[in-house]
Amino acid sequence: MEKIIKRTFFRFFGPTLVASLALAIVSMTDLVVAGQLLGSSAFTAISLALPVTIFVQIVAAIFGGGAGIVLSNLLGRGDREHCNRVFTTALISAVVLGVATAVLGLLFLDPLILLLGGQPGESMNNARWYIGILLLGMPFLILAPIQLTFLRNDSNPRYSMFCVLAGGVWNLIANISLVLLFHFGIAGIAIGTVSSQLLSCILSGLKLYRKSSSFHLVKKGWSFSTVVEMAKPGLPAAMIFFFQVVLTVVINHTLAVTGGDNAVAVYAVVKYLITFLYAFYDGVTGAIQPMLGIYRGEGEIDNLRRTVSVSFKIMLLLSVAITLGLELGAPLICMIFGVEPSMLDMTMTAIRIQALFCITAGILAFLGACYRCTGHAEAAMVIAVCNNLIFPVSIILLLANFTPLGSNSVYCGLVLTDYATLLVLFCALRVLRKPGESPLLLIPTQDIQDKGPVYQVLIQDKYEDIPRISEEIDSFCEENGVPMKKQYYISLCMEELVVNVIQMGFRKERDNYIDIRVSVLPDQQVALRIRDDAVEFDPTQSREVSLGELMDGSHQEDHNELGLLLVKKMAKSYSYKRTVGFNDFMVVL
Repeated sequence: MEKIIKRTFFRFFGPTLVASLALAIVSMTDLVVAGQLLGSSAFTAISLALPVTIFVQIVAAIFGGGAGIVLSNLLGRGDREHCNRVFTTALISAVVLGVATAVLGLLFLDPLILLLGGQPGESMNNARWYIGILLLGMPFLILAPIQLTFLRNDSNPRYSMFCVLAGGVWNLIANISLVLLFHFGIAGIAIGTVSSQLLSCILSGLKLYRKSSSFHLVKKGWSFSTVVEMAKPGLPAAMIFFFQVVLTVVINHTLAVTGGDNAVAVYAVVKYLITFLYAFYDGVTGAIQPMLGIYRGEGEIDNLRRTVSVSFKIMLLLSVAITLGLELGAPLICMIFGVEPSMLDMTMTAIRIQALFCITAGILAFLGACYRCTGHAEAAMVIAVCNNLIFPVSIILLLANFTPLGSNSVYCGLVLTDYATLLVLFCALRVLRKPGESPLLLIPTQDIQDKGPVYQVLIQDKYEDIPRISEEIDSFCEENGVPMKKQYYISLCMEELVVNVIQMGFRKERDNYIDIRVSVLPDQQVALRIRDDAVEFDPTQSREVSLGELMDGSHQEDHNELGLLLVKKMAKSYSYKRTVGFNDFMVVL
């Protein structure tokens, strides 16, 4: 099964990583174009707008990330009706919040900019244009990442990636065109950003709102209880972004006092750079979110643990690579951002200090995602509160006021924050851990669904394996008191289903695997689950085959249809679902 897990992980990881990088590049594009074409005052204005961007991430975390976790759990349980209610509630809430934020933000624009650390002058005027236009497009800024999350949960990671890439390319073209050709200044950069998210909304909507989508808008689908349901897993991530708003304000004021406008502009470079690098972490956590959610919904803890193991190794490798890249590539990074000579030394020092926290940051991001997906929001909240509010604010203020570090107190404080958070987390886990859970990840040690003995095997697409598996199932059933008739039926069902998968579903240019699981349920019932990553095929929709068609023998598919018909006739119940690229067919006899 681990081979299927790895294949599925990388199927999600690649598109999710590219999409996360593209989103980060969209944000960085604004800063790069501003630095290369408009100067440091535009830098400062964009830095002031960071809390506005973070607010968008807060809403997306609740109604995108939180809803995505709930949806994947529901898909694992096969509850499509509840999925639609969550989908409807998330979209309606996002649109309403987007409109409300736009209206309130524009009404109180100048007080908002002053609150964010703005100072009278050119940067204040630039901030009015930049933040004002972002507020006008707030519904699209919020809706775009939420729709992309739903696409990934609908097993469309590649199309989600396409939507992000299209938006990113458009953002770059629009930014350069509006600034260089039409002389819109920083307003052109903001228009490019908003229009790119509008394009992403349109493209993702074309796929998401089709009849074939897994999720559908339903009448009277909004409910406050559903909002609360989404908020529980989404709140830790949302709180991270909320705390970052507070933290950014504290940092901007600290930098303004210790280093002036240049220090604030340097932080904009570092912040956007870290946002870009965090896209690699988001690639890992975004890939595992639908997988962990579905496995938790199904109660398959073994597969959940395998997913965690594979993804954690990838996260560590990425973290080490990012650390080395920042330490060695600081001069190149400054050149890309168009850092002015007067800010060069300050920027390179800040980047190299910040690099020291990349490994711990990757570990904390990974742990937080695992806790959210497995229903341990309290552990994720410990990370969110400590790592994004309590420790960074207190440590930065202490270093700024009682050490000669100056503006570097911010970056040293952020590094120390990660280590302090890990220490507190390890202490908190001793309290939060329940009996039967692993010490670090709080994952149950046994499958939730296992109410009795289980036989499980992974085979390749080879017909010669089928007789051996059939004999092993017979022995397993006999050992656990399953009646002879049922032994025969379960073996026959396995043979017919596996033959259908091999003949009809697999591509021959790669190794293909089938996961077979037999479990003995109460009352001598036996459940057979066939899982594969073949092309989508629903055996419950097989057509009826007449005796004449079968005797004709001209079509192999007729024999396949007959086999599926026999399975359905023998079964007490059967069901099919397709999740994260898997076909899952369950038969109970």
